[in-house]
Amino acid sequence: MPKYFLAIIPPASISNEIIAFQKEIEAQFGAIHAQKAPPHITVIPPFNCKQEKLSSFIIELKGFLMSSHYSDITIALDNFQRFESRTLFIDVAKNEAFEKFCKAVKLLFKQQKIIKQRVEKHYFIPHITIANKDIKKRDFKQAWEVFKERSYRQSFRLSELYVLELKNGAWDISDCINMPV
Repeated sequence: MPKYFLAIIPPASISNEIIAFQKEIEAQFGAIHAQKAPPHITVIPPFNCKQEKLSSFIIELKGFLMSSHYSDITIALDNFQRFESRTLFIDVAKNEAFEKFCKAVKLLFKQQKIIKQRVEKHYFIPHITIANKDIKKRDFKQAWEVFKERSYRQSFRLSELYVLELKNGAWDISDCINMPV
């Protein structure tokens, strides 16, 4: 059964900057796992689903977006942060409208009963990963020292949601859902 997730992908200019950070991590520490997907903010984590069920959800999602008031959300990227000694990421500034939007999309997903509902292991912390899983602990400490003092700020308007599909060990864009203007 195919595996998917729902995400927000920054515009190309910002994505290219993030890819440069990922390439810097690769060059210095050999970590490449974060590059298996385009730079993104996960909204719905990976799930297995039949194509027909996903298509039905996308139709519902498009209808929800057309009838919602989530058309003018700005996402601000705000410096670097980490999760313990495993993940280095670009932080997304706290934004109540964006958090409400993500909760609403998750609720719609849950209502569609695409997967057996699982208990979320962690509180939702929107972020864009630049290194994870394959970075060694000693290298992670060094990478954190490199990035913790760096300043990085960008912002973009939420204009699309993307469905990514796992193919041959990498995540490819499967569908793009435009937000109402």
